[in-house]
Amino acid sequence: MTAIHCRADAALTDVEKIVFADHLRSEGISDNVFNLFAEWVARSTPAVTFFYLKAMRDGELVGLGLFMRIKPVDLRTSYGALRRRPFLNRLARGFSALSNNCLYISFRNLVTANLTRPFFYRDPSVAGEVMRAMLAFLKEEKGADMVTIIDTLDHDALYRGEGFIPHASSSEAVLDPSRFGSLDRYLGAHRNLKKNLARRKITAYAEVHRGIVCDADRRGMKDCVACSVGVSNVNNPCQAFFEEHVFDTEAFRSDDYLHVIVRAEGAIAGFHTFLVSGECLGGVLGGFNREVARNQFAYERVILASLEYALAHGLRRVNYSLIDNQTKLRLIDTRVPCALYFYSRNPVNRKFFHLTYRFNDVHNLAELERNGLGVAGD
Repeated sequence: MTAIHCRADAALTDVEKIVFADHLRSEGISDNVFNLFAEWVARSTPAVTFFYLKAMRDGELVGLGLFMRIKPVDLRTSYGALRRRPFLNRLARGFSALSNNCLYISFRNLVTANLTRPFFYRDPSVAGEVMRAMLAFLKEEKGADMVTIIDTLDHDALYRGEGFIPHASSSEAVLDPSRFGSLDRYLGAHRNLKKNLARRKITAYAEVHRGIVCDADRRGMKDCVACSVGVSNVNNPCQAFFEEHVFDTEAFRSDDYLHVIVRAEGAIAGFHTFLVSGECLGGVLGGFNREVARNQFAYERVILASLEYALAHGLRRVNYSLIDNQTKLRLIDTRVPCALYFYSRNPVNRKFFHLTYRFNDVHNLAELERNGLGVAGD
């Protein structure tokens, strides 16, 4: 049988999307996940480039990967200690500029396309072969100083066999509406949450909107994101680029997106935006205004409202991306174990990553989950 080879591309046609119809159907999602990626491909710059990695056999498309190329890599975006300490911040900025490294990373790491793994297949029989071909392409790409992919542990042996080193990551958080059947049953399983939401001094309430977001609400949502970024437990490797562009995407103009907005004291206390795809909701963006949201259980209200919507519309699951806070750890009922897989031809890069990873945001999330499991009840 002819071997699979890969090539990078900046476009995906409607005909090519059809190739993956069976894969999408098995995941319970629709091809609008590709529209999300296409928006970022269109915004590519020399510093941050999004691309499709196409796996071909005998001229036919059999697999697809969603990736981005970042050069230069700012170390501060992945290490909270470097972002928050002035001296280390300046040191890391200088080191990042001198090293001028190029990072290839899966789109899933951006935490906006978490409805499916970073790979798509024409049929399950070629999954392993497609993955090996794509990993080989990424390893051989001359411009790639480093490659990182956050993925489930299902193909851990395959990654290891291709020379990728697994590093600790928190699990992916998924709400499974079928486990509860009703909001009351969910609240019955989280009695402290039910009691907290009944407090008399709470003024917050959740709204669910689909489609166009008005200018006033968009400004409030931007304020929530700006407030959250400085205290977030995790940033992505192109955080600034993402923040600069996300509010101009179709997420705030299209019926493909659902917005759960929590209001308190006349202001937006927090929100979470989801892509509605097939039978699933996938988290795209969220933020909370700490001043307004204090003691209002805004995050909890977002989770409840998204679950209520999923139950009312017969959805299969709600994806909340990686576990990155104690609230998500307590209230999301299903965890899918993940790892961050790393590869570099450069022994200096490999050594540096190995020595510093314990300070990395994703490693810290893994520790948060591990340490919190013993006290995860609410």
